[in-house]
Amino acid sequence: MKSTDTPANRLRRIVVSGRDAVYHVVTRTAGQAFLFGAREKEMFRAHLRATALFCGVEVLTFCLLDNHVHLLIRIPGEKPELTDEELLERSDGLYGGELHSRHALTIDDIREALAFGGEVRERMRAKLIGRMCDLPMFVKLLKQRFSIWYNRTHDRHGTLWSGRFTSILVEGKGLPVAVVAAYIDLNAVRAGIVDDPAKYRWCGYAEAVAGVKSACAGLHAIAGGNTPADGVARYGVLLYYKGRAPGRGKPRDARIPPELMEAVCQRFGSLTPFGQLRARMRYATQGAILGTAAFIESWFQEHRSHFGKRRSGPRKIRGGDWDGLHSFRDLQSPDRP
Repeated sequence: MKSTDTPANRLRRIVVSGRDAVYHVVTRTAGQAFLFGAREKEMFRAHLRATALFCGVEVLTFCLLDNHVHLLIRIPGEKPELTDEELLERSDGLYGGELHSRHALTIDDIREALAFGGEVRERMRAKLIGRMCDLPMFVKLLKQRFSIWYNRTHDRHGTLWSGRFTSILVEGKGLPVAVVAAYIDLNAVRAGIVDDPAKYRWCGYAEAVAGVKSACAGLHAIAGGNTPADGVARYGVLLYYKGRAPGRGKPRDARIPPELMEAVCQRFGSLTPFGQLRARMRYATQGAILGTAAFIESWFQEHRSHFGKRRSGPRKIRGGDWDGLHSFRDLQSPDRP
């Protein structure tokens, strides 16, 4: 685990190493200004896919709003072993082509260094591979490169983002990851922008419905099934079930209409792959870790020395039936680690 010394900072960002890990990442614009229209969201999505490909990060789902971004991503636990050709192929989308920043390393620089050989080649390889499979570096590259494009396009100067990103660690299989994914894909519904997540083009579910292979693969990884299309259908049942009622503190009409929910269930079947979902989703953004009791306790015991007198990791989530889900942080005691 990488963390700073204070309990508050430990809860703000937990990063594991040595094994694959899934994170829900949230980053906001400076002052939460509404800066992103259709063009900006399209460009951010392009940067997201290019950065993920370079870094070896799997985007499970996402949602781009006017003033903040949600990402659900899987970070591999080990750096990749790549040939020079594979390294160039990964680098091309980020350091060449239309997404390239004129202030950054270029694909020609990389190609020349690799061809030069010797220590020059090894330094370049170490530099590039060092940027892969790392949560903070992935978010840094994504935000920096999009900021350069945004400021140049809008003749703007200064910071675009509100400080550091926040993230929670999510158990990467079963109900925990599906719960967080549904929370993310329902953001536009909760905001009253659309009544159907499939109509909001800047989220992972809408991309999957439109047939984008990477988006289908992400939801397939979440929901399982024999094929990506089957995974999208299974996930859709959970998503529409979750969206049938307004979110906590949201207007009554910030939900998926009952007739749409009924049509989805008739088409795709029941909720048996996941069970019923009854959840207050503050835990999806503030719980530090979300998963089964065994998952959280295993992580806690590995890092026991960081948490003083605390005796156990999982905390029961209060206020309803959570189907075995726990969080690391008790939100009813926000000052406690």
